Amino acid sequence: MQIIVYLLGFGSIAISSCLILYPRATIDLYRGLYQKYPLSYIAAIAAVFGLFFLIAAPITTYPWFFRIIGLLCLLEALLAFFNPQKIYSRMLEWYFMKVSDQTQRLFGIIGVIFGTAILSWV
Repeated sequence: MQIIVYLLGFGSIAISSCLILYPRATIDLYRGLYQKYPLSYIAAIAAVFGLFFLIAAPITTYPWFFRIIGLLCLLEALLAFFNPQKIYSRMLEWYFMKVSDQTQRLFGIIGVIFGTAILSWV
């Protein structure tokens, strides 16, 4: 199970570093994924990450934090799968079109800090 925690931590750091260094290119890549694949496939990816967090929770220093993140991932997956009143689609449109590069970099910095915290809690 430690491998799952390491993969989650290093994955978060890698994706967030791309967001810091190349915010526009990374967002264009994400936008392409969301346009190419249906939201149900993206919801399945979020659900898998939620399950990874829930599976890895018992071996970490702060299991409650991992459980909260896992449940939030599962809730996001449900929201993306059912997409009531196109809420998730509108949220994605806002994220892809209206969020500035500086805000994307801020999200990247938060992601690097989150990934580092994950790695330190093994």
